[in-house]
Amino acid sequence: MSQTLVGEWSRLLATSLAQAGLGDAVICPGSRSTPFAWALAETPGLRCHSLIDERAAGFFALGLARVTGRPALVLSTSGSAAANFFPAIVEASLARVPLLVLTADRPLEVQGAEAAQTIDQVRLYGDHVRRFFELGAPEPSSAALAGLQRTVVQALALTRGPEPGPVHLNARARKPLEPALAATEAERQVATAVSVLLERGVTRVVAAERTPPPALVSELSEAISHARRGLIVCGPLPVHADEARGALRALAERSGLPLFAEATSGLRFGAVPSSAGADALELLLRSPACRTALAPDLILRFGGTPTSGALEALLAEHPSAALHVVAEHGHPDPLGRARTLTQAPLAAVAAGLVSALARHAPTLEQKAFAQGISAAGARAWEAVGRVLESEPAGSEPRVVRAAVESMPAGALLIVGNSLPVRLVDAFVPAGARGLHVASQRGANGIDGLVAGAAGSALATGQPTLLLLGDVSLAHDLGGLAAARLAKSPLVVLVVDNGGGRIFDHLPVAKLYADRPERAALWLTPPDLALEHAGPLFGIPYAAPASIDDLCATLRRAFEHPGATLVHARVSAESARSALQTIQAELDREAPSLLAPASSPSPSASRRR
Repeated sequence: MSQTLVGEWSRLLATSLAQAGLGDAVICPGSRSTPFAWALAETPGLRCHSLIDERAAGFFALGLARVTGRPALVLSTSGSAAANFFPAIVEASLARVPLLVLTADRPLEVQGAEAAQTIDQVRLYGDHVRRFFELGAPEPSSAALAGLQRTVVQALALTRGPEPGPVHLNARARKPLEPALAATEAERQVATAVSVLLERGVTRVVAAERTPPPALVSELSEAISHARRGLIVCGPLPVHADEARGALRALAERSGLPLFAEATSGLRFGAVPSSAGADALELLLRSPACRTALAPDLILRFGGTPTSGALEALLAEHPSAALHVVAEHGHPDPLGRARTLTQAPLAAVAAGLVSALARHAPTLEQKAFAQGISAAGARAWEAVGRVLESEPAGSEPRVVRAAVESMPAGALLIVGNSLPVRLVDAFVPAGARGLHVASQRGANGIDGLVAGAAGSALATGQPTLLLLGDVSLAHDLGGLAAARLAKSPLVVLVVDNGGGRIFDHLPVAKLYADRPERAALWLTPPDLALEHAGPLFGIPYAAPASIDDLCATLRRAFEHPGATLVHARVSAESARSALQTIQAELDREAPSLLAPASSPSPSASRRR
C-alpha cells in the first residue's frame, strides 16, 4: 500500500464527513490511526480535540453531541484501545445521541496470527450500535473511492436517524501509515480522482417522516424546471403503494418529463401506464449509441434500486447528469452518485413537487426531448415486433410477452429474478391493463419464489401469475406444497431455458465460450421431469407446444381456482440472440432516434 493511497483514502474519508456536516472529531493517539488522524486534522472546518484516554474521549464526544444535537466523531487506534469506547457507546445508544465511532484496524492478512495490537474488531460493539460498516483497506479503483464516500456519508446520516445513536466505522490500513505526496503517475491519478469526488461533493441525505422540507421541494422543482433533458425513473415499489403511483403519474404529467417505470414499480401495467415511449428506455439504454445520444442532465429516481444495468451504464457515461433519489427507506444509491437522497413518503414528495410546479410549462427543449423519447420508443417497439415475428415458438421473449398479455385485468404478476424480470422490461410494452406487480428485489434472490407467490395469491384473492425460470423452481420445489393453499387462480409458469442463462448475458460468458467444459460451473440445467412435480403435489400440469397453445392454457388456468403448473420449454439462446439483434438495429438508428440537444441560446437561458 503506497503512502499516497492511504493518505488520499483518509483525505476522502475526512473531507466527505466534513462536507456531510461533521463538526467535531475527538482523536486518541495511536499508530494505526495515523493516516486518519492526520487527515481529520488537515480538514478545513473540522474542530479536532486530542485526549489520551479512549474511555474519556468517548464520553467527551458524547457530551459534545448531547448538547449540540449534531454527531461527533471519536477515533481510536487498533486493538483493545477500541474496546474502551464501549461505555460511551452504550450510553449513546440508550440516550439516542448521535455518535460516529471510527476504529483503525490492522489488515486482514495479520488477523488470527497474534500480530501486535490486533483483535477482531468486526461488529465489536454488537447491537449497541445502529449499524456497523467495514471499510476495508484502501483501494485505488474509482468504484472503491466512490463507495468509501457513499458509506461514510450514509454512516453519518444513520447517527441522526431514523433512531439517533452510535454508528461504527472500521477502517484498515497497511504500513507505511504516514501520508506522502504523489510521486508516480498512478499515485497522481488517485489524488486527482479523490479531488474530483470532493469537488463534486457528497450526497445530501434528507429524512422526513411525513412531509418533505419546503427547501428540498423547491430545490427539486427548480431542477426540473431548468433541466433540458430530464427523466423520471421509478424502481421497485410495494404492491400496495397506489397513492405513490398516482402521485408519480401526476408529477410526470405536470413536469413534462418522460417517466420510465420498471415493471417492478407497478406503474408499467397499471390502469394508467407510464409515459408513452419511455417504457422502451431499457431497450434504448442497452444500445451504447443510444446512451450517448440520450445524454440526460437530470434523473429523478423514485423507489428502490432499479434492476436495469443499462441505467447504471448511463450514469457512468454521463457523470455530469444530476441524480436525485427519493426512497421511503434505506440508502438506495449503490454508485454513490446522488446529489440528494430523500428518505420520505414517495407520495408526499411527488405531490409536493406537483404543487410547486403549478405554474410550470415545459420548455421547448423539454418538449423536444420528451417527443424524441416517445418517437425513439415507438421505433424500438417496432424493432421488437419485427424480431419476435421472426422468432420460433420456442422463443423465450415471445413466451414472456405472451404470458403477461394473457393475464386478466386486475391480476397480480409476480416476476422472478435473473432473466424474467429483465425480459419483461425489454419485451413487454406498457399498457393500461390494471395489473399489479410484485417482485423479490430485496436481496434479488431466486429462493422461495413459489412459496412467496402462494402467500401473495392467498392474501389478495386475485388471479396470480408467477413468472420464473427453471433454476428458480428447482430451488423451491417444496413451495408447490404451499401453492396448494391458494384459493384463487395461481399460475406457476416455468420458463425452461436450460438453466442459468442469465450468465450468457454477463462477461463470464466469454470465458466459457472458449472453454465449454467450464460452462457447467454457471449453466446449470436442473433437468427435472416436471410432469411428475404437478401430480406429486396434486397440482394440474401443462406443457404447451406453441404460443397459441400457451395462451389458451393460461386462459384456462386463470379460470381454474387453485394452482396450475405450466411448463414452457424455450430455446436457450433465444433471449440473448433477440436482444443482440435489437441492440444492433438501435445502434444503427441511434443518431436519428435521439439527437443530442444543442446548447441553448443566451436568450433561451434567460427565459428559463
